Amino acid sequence: MATASASKQTHGVVDSTDGTPIAWSRVGTGPDLVMVHCVGVSRATTPQPTLADALAERFTVWTYDRRGKGESGNTDPYDVQREVEDLTAVIDLADGPVTVYGFSSGATLSLIAAEAGAPIERLALLEPPLYDEPDPDHAFRAEGERRLADGPDVLHHWFQTDVVGVPAEVLAELPPPSAETLRDAASLLHELTFLPGTPAIRFSSVRQPTLLIASDSTAPEIHTWGEELEATLPDARLTILPGEWHGVDDATLTTAIGDFVDE
Repeated sequence: MATASASKQTHGVVDSTDGTPIAWSRVGTGPDLVMVHCVGVSRATTPQPTLADALAERFTVWTYDRRGKGESGNTDPYDVQREVEDLTAVIDLADGPVTVYGFSSGATLSLIAAEAGAPIERLALLEPPLYDEPDPDHAFRAEGERRLADGPDVLHHWFQTDVVGVPAEVLAELPPPSAETLRDAASLLHELTFLPGTPAIRFSSVRQPTLLIASDSTAPEIHTWGEELEATLPDARLTILPGEWHGVDDATLTTAIGDFVDE
């Protein structure tokens, strides 16, 4: 539950279990919702910069910088369980039951947190990627470390093209990475650590009501992963909404998530 001070503040810092400071912001009123951002971005560099304000029309929205990004700290060695603890620390600031909204790898991280027992009432997940093959020797991460040694811009480009698979036409329309994005590029290694070994069957114990969202114009494998999760999770449904490659507009997302929570 929120402390008296946190419930009145619009931003602050909370210490995670291992002492790492996690920076957070709050906006809006209504049921509590925590946003978990995608790979390599902070509250300032998210590709969904106006979504929190849109959701704030129906929710008290908590956003935070995942460790290694933005204003949050970082502690080595990386372990995804620390990210679960970070999310839990933010959830504990809220006044009541919490819906967690995750986007892309942030959605997969949200599933991992629910699997680990984080106090989540509902999940709303936009296009979580699933990587079936485990990587016990961390070869995937090691390749990222080699790219990082050549520069954060090299790692960032490789991640977009070879890991995420951003289509060339979409990549051509994206602005070059900002200085802040490149500063946080090392955090891309976090996803290279926790994404391998995330088949849908891994999350069969996640019993929270779950809304899986995908764009009608996204990559085909995203739809496949959503269908696999819908078939595997005990209480999940997949909805395909009008959108673009790996994205749905704020108003459409707000309506879908709001109606899901109102149920």
